[in-house]
Amino acid sequence: MAEKPGAKPRSRSGAKTRAKKDDFKNLLSPIEIKGVVIPNRIALAPMNTLMSLDNRGYVNDQVLAYYAARAKGGCGLIITECVLGTELASRFPYTSNLHCFNASHMPGLAELAETIHAFGSVAFVQMSIGFGRQGHSHAGERPPAPSVVPMMISPEYMPRGFGKALEKHPQMIERAGGELPYEMSVEEIRREQDEFANSCRFAVGAQFDGIELHAPHGYLEHQFLSPLTNRRTDLYGGSLQNRMRFLVETFLKVREAVGPDFILGVRMSADEHLPGGFTHQEALETARTLAALGADYIHLSDGSYEALKYFFPDDDGAILPESANFKKAVEVPVICPSVHDPHTAEEAISQGKCDIVSLGRQMFADPEWGNKVASGQVDKIRRCLRCNECLMRTAAGLPVRCIQNPNTGRERFMPEYWRPPIKAKPVTKMRIPPKLPELRRFS
Repeated sequence: MAEKPGAKPRSRSGAKTRAKKDDFKNLLSPIEIKGVVIPNRIALAPMNTLMSLDNRGYVNDQVLAYYAARAKGGCGLIITECVLGTELASRFPYTSNLHCFNASHMPGLAELAETIHAFGSVAFVQMSIGFGRQGHSHAGERPPAPSVVPMMISPEYMPRGFGKALEKHPQMIERAGGELPYEMSVEEIRREQDEFANSCRFAVGAQFDGIELHAPHGYLEHQFLSPLTNRRTDLYGGSLQNRMRFLVETFLKVREAVGPDFILGVRMSADEHLPGGFTHQEALETARTLAALGADYIHLSDGSYEALKYFFPDDDGAILPESANFKKAVEVPVICPSVHDPHTAEEAISQGKCDIVSLGRQMFADPEWGNKVASGQVDKIRRCLRCNECLMRTAAGLPVRCIQNPNTGRERFMPEYWRPPIKAKPVTKMRIPPKLPELRRFS
């Protein structure tokens, strides 16, 4: 029986219980990654919110306030939505995304990092080299991809709520499919990697604490990893080592660009969950390779846009069994998403199934999740229904709203989420990229 929103947790006997603060000592304990101390094991998962409102890529007041609410609400770690890191990638967004590929994007991103810090959270920026075949051109262009493989979305792979929505609006699948992609040349691949690595220097200069490379759930790097979408016969296709090459090269170029001491993690799918796709065992091998090369953490996702019910699971903690396998495979922190129940999160961390939990949809429903856990008021958490109305809105090209929380999307009007006065950090104590970023254009 599904738990009702705001219902008090129940014991195994069915009696209502009230949680105590001490019940979550592992979830509320700090964790250190490369000298950066995250005050608890609660992270805001990266989510495409469409709150940037256009596709020029600049931060606005709503974007600032949205992240401020989750930082103020008790997330020890804020990981931003996917930020497109090349000019080519920006032409194929998820309707609208933030950008980071020239100096004009730095001031807004710096304001975002400063706002997150002002509310007491660590700030990681998720940098993306592109959506690939999952991107949507506003000008009818064909997106870049490893191979010419069209999107194939089947209703049976959709999560809760999508069935009725697709019956009412079948055009949503047509819209999600986008244009037929074209195959990237080796020359273009390397130009994109070079530009992306250079763009990551802007993120360092914007004073984020870390960068998360975005390689999960069917985006461009995932497309190179998957035999379903990578049909190449050159050095980027065929064996797992070849399919892994694009991601490995990108990681190494970014590492060189940002330096050895800057936090650089990777998000990836634990399994594609499609016949003939990128498997769980291949994902574990990829994670081992990245960790051996110096990845500072692995942040899991699952499935893809074509297997969305794994990307947005209907059941709490559905990815934890896979996460436990990653914990055995690598010696760096593992972040597991979609663990909405604090008791499940505490148990997962105490049992070594993950090191940090990341919350997406649940943070739309209640940005105060972390504070309520810390104060022992888990019975007052406004629970996510997993109805996926938030996701279906973005699939229709609309900014996120939440059935449970009418304030999601209007945080900019709420003074408690305006950045408080803070003392400016001297430039001598700021992090400056190893090489000053340059504006680069590639034809």
